[in-house]
Amino acid sequence: MKTFIVSFIFIFMPEIWLKYGPTDIALDINFGNLLAEVSPDLPLLSDDDITTKLNDIPMSNNMLIVALSRSKPVQRVTEILRHVINSKGFEGVDVNTLPKMADRFSKQGFNIGSDDSPFFLAKRYENVTFISRISYDPLFGFSGAPTTILRHYMEEQMLLAFESRPGNLPNPGVDCPPLAVALSASETLSAASLELVTSSSGISGIYWGNVCDAFHKAKEKLISTTTYQVDQARSAIVAGSNELDFSSLTTSLNLLWNAVHVVQENGSIVLLAENQHGLGEGALQMFVEGKMKSQDLYKRDFYVPGLEHLIYMDNLRQQFDLGILSSLPQYYLKKLGFESYTRGNNVLEKLLAKHGRKHKIIVSSAADLTLLMLREQKLS
Repeated sequence: MKTFIVSFIFIFMPEIWLKYGPTDIALDINFGNLLAEVSPDLPLLSDDDITTKLNDIPMSNNMLIVALSRSKPVQRVTEILRHVINSKGFEGVDVNTLPKMADRFSKQGFNIGSDDSPFFLAKRYENVTFISRISYDPLFGFSGAPTTILRHYMEEQMLLAFESRPGNLPNPGVDCPPLAVALSASETLSAASLELVTSSSGISGIYWGNVCDAFHKAKEKLISTTTYQVDQARSAIVAGSNELDFSSLTTSLNLLWNAVHVVQENGSIVLLAENQHGLGEGALQMFVEGKMKSQDLYKRDFYVPGLEHLIYMDNLRQQFDLGILSSLPQYYLKKLGFESYTRGNNVLEKLLAKHGRKHKIIVSSAADLTLLMLREQKLS
């Protein structure tokens, strides 16, 4: 557990750079208005370190590598692993990515799962390895290979996980029933997994094993290095570490839920995310198009991707002002209940006007990789 401490001798205006799509934007905030700037600072593995770790992984001919994230660390490890495999003379190695797998191999071909939790491939492989990165998730507590596989390939088990949630508020960093469902569904997979622990600038850990074992090892590392204690704040500004994993509102909203619980009631929390791929497929798109109503959110035997976000917003927007700096149309944001901002300095101006010129703001620049906790609060 890390305790975040800020101490300076001289008053100055720190310049904080936050990810916004493929670019960074500067947030010029007075030191007197900064309660904490939270960003993981972890030792990173070099390419040689990564190659050494990957050399120890069992390899074979007729091998399938599946990248479960579009993030740069996962892409980097995927390329290094492919190079190592080729250098050892193995043949017939296929590399695939999550979207292609989900579209192409659903409900047909060779099953590497069980009858209760099937996972179909187009053909039989001697060796299947998933590559994922672990982070925090509001529904499962943590996100990694087991939860990503469940979301994209196991529709019935995903519904079971969703309906097993303990309530209608986000639970990042908590072992909860939905995670148990995801782990149970992955236990039967005839596959291995590389689970990465990353920071905003690289890879700090690689854990190999079956899907559940690799996830557990990475989860322990994540908890021990990326949880930060802060004082409660009137407002917070959050952004992600990698734009590729948060390119739609359905994915970027996770950043908001990792920090909202440290904001005072009637406070404000603002998400910075360009969302160049729009709302994302599923519940948010259906809601703004009028294909889903508020009364549909809680009905039984129903789940579409992103439904949890609508439920969280429905339960939290009475307690907090939810804001966003995004390229999404104002009409969409207003219908979802967001206050929208046009630029980074506009965020600061409005927060200071709303909560007082002297109030202090929390800034979380890699909210996917860091979990904010109130001081003395413990993970369950």
